[in-house]
Amino acid sequence: MSIVRNKKTFVIGVSMLLTFVLCYVGMMSPNFGNGRNGLQYADDMFNSLSKGSAYFIDESQKVADGHIGKNINLTIKASSPEDAVKWGKLYTAAGADVTIKDSSLTINGDYGKILGAVVADSDFMYHNDSQPLGKKYGYDGREATYNWNNSLKKIDAALKAKSQFQEEFDLVKVQQKALEPAYNYYGVEIKKVSENKFSLAFLLSFYLIYTVWYGFGLYYLFDGLGIVVAKAKKKTA
Repeated sequence: MSIVRNKKTFVIGVSMLLTFVLCYVGMMSPNFGNGRNGLQYADDMFNSLSKGSAYFIDESQKVADGHIGKNINLTIKASSPEDAVKWGKLYTAAGADVTIKDSSLTINGDYGKILGAVVADSDFMYHNDSQPLGKKYGYDGREATYNWNNSLKKIDAALKAKSQFQEEFDLVKVQQKALEPAYNYYGVEIKKVSENKFSLAFLLSFYLIYTVWYGFGLYYLFDGLGIVVAKAKKKTA
């Protein structure tokens, strides 16, 4: 006895699921440039578009400029003497006087210039150029960006302890608007949504249609097999 109850909807369901699988196999093939599959291509595209919308260097520079002439004098502690030396190179290059003792750094300098140095380095890294940082500090540019972030967290805590809340607020703003995007998006190609409207619309439309296609394929398959969802009959007294 055949388990197919509705041949027409069964054939439609099987056809839709087969095309879904064929499309999936095509998407997972490494034919989308640089050995990427379709999912990797889409992921890279969305990362690039996201990066193109995360450029706040000019805004961050204005924040830094607002603190030019303001001095900070505080002590922070690195996780090791080696890290303290690397951190010291960052702040020395920013024009601050740095005293290192074991894992501790005492930083005395213009706060606006320090934040400005963070913004300038972030701009290089945002544009995937780590060489200027490597030449300036004598070690890898991405590690320098990482060290900026870790040391600024320590400065953040020190500013809070001194009740310098405006300085702390602006430090966090520079971290979030300039430093973090520069570090997280390093190596990602920059693409603007305005220049890639067709690609974005295609990817979003394809995702929607592909998902719906799978759902309707299952629906027609189960309908052809006679598997349907029906409301439970009300019990009569």
